[in-house]
Amino acid sequence: MRLVKQRTPTGRPHRVAELLRERLALILLFKSADPRLKEVTLTEVEMSPDLRNARVFYVTRENVDREQVKIALAKAQGFIKAEVARENLFRLMPEFHFLPDPGLDRAARIEELLKEAGVATDSMKEDDS
Repeated sequence: MRLVKQRTPTGRPHRVAELLRERLALILLFKSADPRLKEVTLTEVEMSPDLRNARVFYVTRENVDREQVKIALAKAQGFIKAEVARENLFRLMPEFHFLPDPGLDRAARIEELLKEAGVATDSMKEDDS
């Protein structure tokens, strides 16, 4: 009987994902000419185990049109890949998949539901004290 070791999120794909998130954020903030991309905050990057695919999660400010940001990210794919390639991070360039981060939307929805139910988050904190 063989035991199969599960990969932990602290392995190479996780380290590469963190480095890539930092580089992509700098590219979008300082090297991109499109002002829509400066309104993007990258929250997380998930790399596939073979480092060929990168799922890049992002959020935008509340007053920014999310559809326009999505279009801008799709349009800037070639530029972003060229900038990452210039930094020689990868032997093979991964495919970038930019996805809106659902985590903040879920948190806002839960907070909204709690308010509707009459449960205030402040009263919950006072009960814990």
